[in-house]
Amino acid sequence: MRYATLKPPVQGKVEATVVVLPGTAGGELSNVNRWRGQIGLGPIDEQALAAARKSVKSKAGAVSVFDFTSEGQTKTRMVAGLISTSDGNTWFLKLAGDVVPVGKAEPDFMRIIGSLHLD
Repeated sequence: MRYATLKPPVQGKVEATVVVLPGTAGGELSNVNRWRGQIGLGPIDEQALAAARKSVKSKAGAVSVFDFTSEGQTKTRMVAGLISTSDGNTWFLKLAGDVVPVGKAEPDFMRIIGSLHLD
């Protein structure tokens, strides 16, 4: 399922991944709630999903981007984007790890999302 794994050039626990799945892969809300669960956050509903969604233009189309930080003493942060393509696939791009290294890697990750093209 994993298409690529990228290691940002920053110190600490952080990893970027690319996953491609056929169809809607369960839909946006279920994927966002799965990601939230991966960092210890509870699920959200459609209204909170809309409020959390940021749309980023890319050469491949609009990418829905979500940014979540866990609660508690040890914080994990996840910045994740998804795009559904005309060929029926859904691409997931995710940057996750400790808060500080994710923050340092986020500008480059967002540039990658903005430059995304699928040709």
